[in-house]
Amino acid sequence: MEEITNSYLSFSVGDQSFAIHVSKVNEIREFEEPRNMPEAISFMKGVIDFRDEVIPVIDTAVKFGMKASEYTAQTCIVIIDITKKEEGKVFRLGIIADAVSDVFEAEQENFKAIENDYSPNYIEANYNSKDKHYLILNADEVFSTKDIIDLQQIIKQ
Repeated sequence: MEEITNSYLSFSVGDQSFAIHVSKVNEIREFEEPRNMPEAISFMKGVIDFRDEVIPVIDTAVKFGMKASEYTAQTCIVIIDITKKEEGKVFRLGIIADAVSDVFEAEQENFKAIENDYSPNYIEANYNSKDKHYLILNADEVFSTKDIIDLQQIIKQ
C-alpha cells in the first residue's frame, strides 16, 4: 500500500513558522489594508472582497497571543476555508502572514504530537524539517464556533 503524502503551506508570524494543509488554502494575495468594521473582535483587522463575498481578515499574531506584526512588502493574506461540522458549513476568511515560505510535503507519521495541556487545540503537531521547525495548524479548530458566529454578525451589520 502506498503511503499518502500531505502538502502543507508554510508561513511565518513573528518569529514562529506555521503550516496549514494546502486543501484549506484558496489563495495567497498581496496585503491590502482591510476595511474597518465597527465593534470588531480584537483579532479582526477588517474585511476584504473575495470573489463574490465579503470575508473577515484576521490579524493572526493577535489571534495567537503574539505581538502584532508590522506590515512589510512580504506581508500577505492567505484565504482559507474552515469547516464547522456542528453547523455543516464552510466559512472563508483571510489570515495575515508576515511571509509565506513554501509548500512542503510531510508524512503524518513524522509529526510529533503536542499534548493539549501545553498548546492550544488548534496546534495539531510539531514538525521538524532540516533546520526548520513548524507548528502544524488544524484550520478547523483555530476559530471556535463562537468566533465564527461573532465574525459573521459583525460583517452583517
